[in-house]
Amino acid sequence: MTGTVGELILAALAFLLIHIVPSSVLRERVVSRIGEKAYMAGFSLLSIAILIWLIIAYRAAPFGDMLWDAGNGGRHLAMLLMLIAFILFFSAITSPNPTSVGADKMLGKESAYSGINAITRHPMMWSFTLWSIAHIVNNGDITSVVFFGTFGLLAFAGTFLIDAKKARQLGEGWTPYTARTSNIPFAAIIQGRASLSIKPLWWRVLAGVALFAVMYLLHPLAFGVSPGPI
Repeated sequence: MTGTVGELILAALAFLLIHIVPSSVLRERVVSRIGEKAYMAGFSLLSIAILIWLIIAYRAAPFGDMLWDAGNGGRHLAMLLMLIAFILFFSAITSPNPTSVGADKMLGKESAYSGINAITRHPMMWSFTLWSIAHIVNNGDITSVVFFGTFGLLAFAGTFLIDAKKARQLGEGWTPYTARTSNIPFAAIIQGRASLSIKPLWWRVLAGVALFAVMYLLHPLAFGVSPGPI
């Protein structure tokens, strides 16, 4: 089974499973038996191991049938999606977020409702979702769809799973936050439940654009293919 699409699918399912468990009710049961520290250590090691397996399985699997070829149109779309993804990603790693592990105390601070948090509660997850879509559009073979789709599915589902986990953990304390923010980007702003604040965002947007430019230039060196239109 090694070096087959079947192995890739098996690795993808394992990767999804190991990440869905922490956002389900099963997490509390496991933690109650082995403790938080042991759980986190075991989860981290297992997650890394399965990620390595997934990458190796992807590289070893044949491309399989081509489902589509998006051409230059797909490349132009990917450029836009990746630009937004890098802005979301950089904003996520530089902005405290109440949905992060151990960041529940942020709910009482106004920064929890401004900047990137006003746009979406899950900027990191949405950055990976857009990254996945951009690569699926331009890699229409079955192997790539399974590989990139795994990350996109997990990231998109993760936005709802994290919300559900926080709701279980915080109860009524979570409700005021969801009332002023949204999972879907810009939904709360469009509905008038949140306000777009430029001050905490402008430099993060510029940094995200710069990061996008750097990765665009390095992409051929790192992955052997230019992401730009032909």
